[in-house]
Amino acid sequence: MAKYALLIGASEYESQKINNLSGVVKDIEAMQRVLQHSEIGGFDEVKFLSNPDSDTMRSEIEQLFMEKCQKDDVVLLYFSGHGYRHEDGSLFFVSRNTQVNPQGFPRIGTAVDAKFIHQNYMSRSKSKRQVLILDCCFSGAFAEGMSAKDIANLNIKNEIGEQLGGEGRAVLTSSTATQKSFEDSGGGVYTRYLVEGIEKGAADSDNDGVITVAELHEYAKRKVQEAKPAMKPEIFAVKEGYTIRLAKAPVGDPHLEYRKEVEQRIRNGRVSVPGRRVLIRRQTELGLQQEIAAAIEAEVLKPFHELQESLQEYEQTLTEALEEEPNLSDGTLDDLQRLQQILKLRDEDIAGIHHRLIPQEENNDSSSTNKRVDYTRIDDDLSSERGLDYTRLQELLAYENWKQADEETYLLMIQALDLENGNDFSVEQLKIFPCKDLLTIDRLWVKYSNGRFGFSVQKEIYLSLGGKLDENGQYDEYDEKAINKFGARVRWKEVEKNEWKLWKQLFFTNSTSPPKGHLPARVYTPNNEFPMQLIYSKYENTGYEHRFLGSFCTLSSLASRLVNCNSVMP
Repeated sequence: MAKYALLIGASEYESQKINNLSGVVKDIEAMQRVLQHSEIGGFDEVKFLSNPDSDTMRSEIEQLFMEKCQKDDVVLLYFSGHGYRHEDGSLFFVSRNTQVNPQGFPRIGTAVDAKFIHQNYMSRSKSKRQVLILDCCFSGAFAEGMSAKDIANLNIKNEIGEQLGGEGRAVLTSSTATQKSFEDSGGGVYTRYLVEGIEKGAADSDNDGVITVAELHEYAKRKVQEAKPAMKPEIFAVKEGYTIRLAKAPVGDPHLEYRKEVEQRIRNGRVSVPGRRVLIRRQTELGLQQEIAAAIEAEVLKPFHELQESLQEYEQTLTEALEEEPNLSDGTLDDLQRLQQILKLRDEDIAGIHHRLIPQEENNDSSSTNKRVDYTRIDDDLSSERGLDYTRLQELLAYENWKQADEETYLLMIQALDLENGNDFSVEQLKIFPCKDLLTIDRLWVKYSNGRFGFSVQKEIYLSLGGKLDENGQYDEYDEKAINKFGARVRWKEVEKNEWKLWKQLFFTNSTSPPKGHLPARVYTPNNEFPMQLIYSKYENTGYEHRFLGSFCTLSSLASRLVNCNSVMP
């Protein structure tokens, strides 16, 4: 019953097109320190492989899984460096000699195929206790090829189970299959908290003196998301992989007990008045000096302080941008969104900053009555081919009640087509949508949003991002790349999570600064529980994937109909 680890760090690359990673060496050294420590990790062998070429990397991984280990041994493979996700979803580890093709992508023949490692080494290994830790971009893609067959528990000897945990395989990743990881000057954020959880014993959540794979990941994930909320570390396990025991933790240690008390008392980066009293009492009971207690608290609070620094950087940037550009251009908004991604901040993290810094029209009025409008004097064209009354939509938009206006728009459009509430729109229906009604709805949205919202605004954004119209005004094909860009631009999609929002998650108030083109949105999803995205369906009998374009079929069809209506209406 032995424990073997291979730690691979790729920090320097022969190709000048691949950025070096200065923090990787620190990651490896820290992980090596805690794993080979006899009183912590207790690994029999921890090998450090620095900047190997792809052949050496494959060879060393093969030796780890195929030659050294026996059935009851624990085998751990750790990789820190660049990860590349191919267009087919496969993950590749970038090595020192990985080349870059003329298109700017790594040549996969010069990288290390994660699927090959899984199928040829891990799946054939004698070891029944395998742990893979990946601190690289798109690392969650590795688990997409894992098999969960034969997950029934196996009978194992009690003494082996007690010492090493259950049989199985576990993969811990710093990011999802579509997400970039994060490294600062001190190394990977995920690795930092893996090491901390082991070295300090803080990951031992049940206080039994043992740190399992599941406990370690949950600790690191929580700490990572305290500092970088948009990061999503993941864990995948086969059989009893969650229970594999990686390290020992001290029991009854006053420093660790105080640390866990601090973890419990901190909420949203602060300690309440009663919580402070609890900590003072515990410090006295445990016999800790004030300096030691303060150092422990500072370490626990570090991720919250990092989050505040990121928020301050974003706020300062937005402040300076507004001084230069009171009405932010689309290009500046794109740059802000990229900064948000780099800082690993979610939309909800920055909403309050936008509310404070971006002035809203209602804040400039001396009273709310100044917003009221005499609708009998507004010279709006509310004409309708179907005899629909657009007065309510006009009123909601004038009051900037965006959410109800979005609902009203949907209701008016299904009435124009004699549909029932909850129906979506087909391409054929939108091709014959009454031009007067479509143009009336669009004019109202554009006017009362000062050009920020409306179907015509969305059309222009989509075309600017690469969407194309043929000579008849119809979209010639579904352009997934342009659609994804559109979703990111109008903030229907969170790029870092690669997730499309539900309609109810959209921004409907000025306080959250809905971006240009964000609305209308309700017409693109028949149910507010559906995401703003295309729907996929697989036909098993034909063997090919048929795409229902869903909301984006509606988007392209509405854009085409607007072009046609503008060409025929006086």
